[in-house]
Amino acid sequence: MSVSAWHVGLPAAFAPGDRVVAFSAAELERARAAGVPALGFHEAVAAPPEPGCAVEVHLPPYRGHAFVPVLAWLAARLAAGVAPVSWYATRQQGPDSIRALLEGAGWTLERDRSRGMVRLRGAPPAEPERPDPRRFTALLGGRRVELAADYGVFSPDRVDGGTALLLEVALGRPPVDRVADVGVGYGALAIGLVLGEAAGAALATDVDCVALWLAGENAALCGVPLDLSCTPDPAAIGATALTVCNVPTHIDRGATARFMAALAGRARGGRLLAVVHASLEARYTRHLEAGGLRVRRHPGPAHVVLEAAG
Repeated sequence: MSVSAWHVGLPAAFAPGDRVVAFSAAELERARAAGVPALGFHEAVAAPPEPGCAVEVHLPPYRGHAFVPVLAWLAARLAAGVAPVSWYATRQQGPDSIRALLEGAGWTLERDRSRGMVRLRGAPPAEPERPDPRRFTALLGGRRVELAADYGVFSPDRVDGGTALLLEVALGRPPVDRVADVGVGYGALAIGLVLGEAAGAALATDVDCVALWLAGENAALCGVPLDLSCTPDPAAIGATALTVCNVPTHIDRGATARFMAALAGRARGGRLLAVVHASLEARYTRHLEAGGLRVRRHPGPAHVVLEAAG
């Protein structure tokens, strides 16, 4: 085996021959900047990577214990049934509960401490079946579909109000060959636009590789062509006649300015439909107008879609 170790999530330091399965665009960037080959989580799940001599799982925060069986399935594939697997967790993540969950699934584990973390080390069972994420039923583009939505990806039980309003407005616009969905989440908007014949295919970005995995799964089940990119930059994907975006309003001021400038750049070559909470309308309208765009508003009960074009 040429891979000395697979790291699922980022370690504190790298060694020669290491490779990374990243949970986010930031992790991908950090690994590649260090010269370490890296795959997004969505890529590693889609195609079996080359096995490693060891596997180290660095449990991500905010995913919950429901994500552990998915990681166990991936770790077993990366270990090819023979390599040792180490799980690293903080005390706050509940390593005893994680150990009980894994041992209940057939793992044999020893507990110690390493690198200031609790380490659970042992051998995986024979490769388990991949667990199914939670799903819910939604009406998208006139079709009733099932959507996988789980593991901390917004929003897990229903299509959120902002996305629903944006989809409604976008379905009323002239159809395009391709739509770009910036911040695709688990794919409801992109899938709805293709199913509703507002677009023939979709490009999608997100900073969360777990969200991209779910979006890819959902699109495939719905028969929707969807190209996925893990990036924070709306300009990193090809030009399209229409760009849609449920704007991330939790990022800092500098990141917001860069993000909105990139969205404005896309709109100057086509049309942008972006949704924000109604209380934030003026702030994001100013960003778009500063980019030289004309902005129309489409209000809903709690959100506003900003339609921008050059």
